[in-house]
Amino acid sequence: MKEIKKLALVLGCVLLFIVYYFLCNSNAQEVREYYSSGGTADGSNIQNVSIEDAIHQYVIDHMEQEVKITGTGDIMFYDYQMERAYNSTTDSFDFSPSFQYISKYLKDSDYTLGNLEGTMAGKDKGTSANDYGYWADIQSLNFNIPEAAAGNLKDAGFDMLTTANNHVLDSGIEGVASTIDFITGAGLDQTGSFKSESDPKYLIRDVNGINTGFIAYTNVMNETLDDSDSYIVNDLDDYSEEQISLMCSQIQQMRQEGAEFVVVSLHFGERYVSTVSDEERTLARQLVEAGADVIFGSYPHVLKPMEVITAQGEDGTSRTGVVFYSLGNFLSSMQYQSSNAYPRDLGAVASVLISKGSDGVQIDGVEIVPTYVDWTEEDIAVLPICEVVDNPTAYEDRFGDDASSQLDQKRIQTGYESVIQTIIGDSDLTYTYSDYKYQISLEK
Repeated sequence: MKEIKKLALVLGCVLLFIVYYFLCNSNAQEVREYYSSGGTADGSNIQNVSIEDAIHQYVIDHMEQEVKITGTGDIMFYDYQMERAYNSTTDSFDFSPSFQYISKYLKDSDYTLGNLEGTMAGKDKGTSANDYGYWADIQSLNFNIPEAAAGNLKDAGFDMLTTANNHVLDSGIEGVASTIDFITGAGLDQTGSFKSESDPKYLIRDVNGINTGFIAYTNVMNETLDDSDSYIVNDLDDYSEEQISLMCSQIQQMRQEGAEFVVVSLHFGERYVSTVSDEERTLARQLVEAGADVIFGSYPHVLKPMEVITAQGEDGTSRTGVVFYSLGNFLSSMQYQSSNAYPRDLGAVASVLISKGSDGVQIDGVEIVPTYVDWTEEDIAVLPICEVVDNPTAYEDRFGDDASSQLDQKRIQTGYESVIQTIIGDSDLTYTYSDYKYQISLEK
C-alpha cells in the first residue's frame, strides 16, 4: 500500500512538472515571437532598442500597471519662512527642513504635483523686496520667492508644480517666464502658465506605463491681462462658458493624443469657505464628462469635502471621476486664529490609486495623509498628523512643554479627528486606516 502511495506521489509530481514545462514553453515562445517580430502590442518597432527597454515594454503591454498619483494643497513661502531658511554666511536659502517629515509620503507616489502660489522672478526683480531681495509678506500678499525653493521641492518628492493661480502675475509677465525657467531648471514639470503662445496648454507624461495628461486652470486672477497676452495663463475668467468649453476641448484633445488618465489642477472656489457651491459642482461634473479623472482643487486655503462623480462620457459610456474641491494649505505661514477659526494650518496629501488592465485604466481607491504646518524657531515644517499622534516618540524633540507647543499639539489632535471627516463630508464613502494613512473605498 505504501508503494502505491509513493508511486502516485511520483506520478503527480511528474504531471505537475509537465504542465509547468508546457506553460513556461508557451510563455517563452510568446516572448520570443514578440522580440523577433520587432514590434510591440501597439505595433511600434523595437528592433533598435536595448533588451532592457524591450523587456520593460513587454511588461507594460502584458502586465497590469499600478500607479499612485498624488496632489497637495497650496504651497506658499512667506517672509517668516525666508527668515528661517536664510543662511547669512552663504547668502543662500534652504527650505528643505520644511519637508523633512512629509517627504517620504510624497516620494511614495509615482507622480506628485502641487500648486505653487507665487513667482520666482529672481533676486531684486520682484515688485517689492525685503532685506534678502525677495518679497512675500502678509500685508501685500505679493510673492517673489527664492528660486532655491524649486530645487527643495524637487528633492522633497514633487514631480510637477502648477502655476495657474491668482498669484501667477505677482512679478509681472517677465516673472511668469522666469518662474517657468527656475521650475523646469530644477528638473520639475510645470504647466498652467506659459512663455509663448505656441506652448502646449497641457502636458502628457508616461507615469509608470500609464500615459497621463495634466492640465491646470485658475478661476481667480489678482491682475488682468490684455487680450494679446491672454495665452500666458490658463484662466477660466470667472466661470466663462467660453473658457470652460475651451478647457473641456483641451481635455478631450489630450485623450485623442493618447492620454489614458487625465489630472486637472483647478484653482477655484472662495477663500476660507469650506462648503462646495453649486457652481463648483457643476464645473467639476462638466470636466469629468469631458474626460477628467481626478481634480485637485486649491485656493480656499481650507479643506473641503471630496466627491465621486459618475458622469456620462462623450462616447455615451459611464465614467467615474474623483474631485478634491480643496486640499487646504500644504505649506504656508497661515496660522489658526481663534478670532476667525479658519483651519488654515490643516491640509491633506491626497493620492489616487489607479491600475491599467485589459479593460483600460480605472481608479481603485484614494489615500489621504492629513497634514499640519508647525512653527519652531528653526523652521516651519509640514507634519503628517497621524504619524505625530500615533508615533509620538518620533517627534519628542519637536515639541516642548511651553504654551506654544501645547497649542500645536491641540491643533494636531483637532486635525487627527477632523481632516478625514471633512474630506468624507456627508457622503457614504467608507475608509480604513493603516500606516498613518486613510484608505477610502470608492465602492458605495
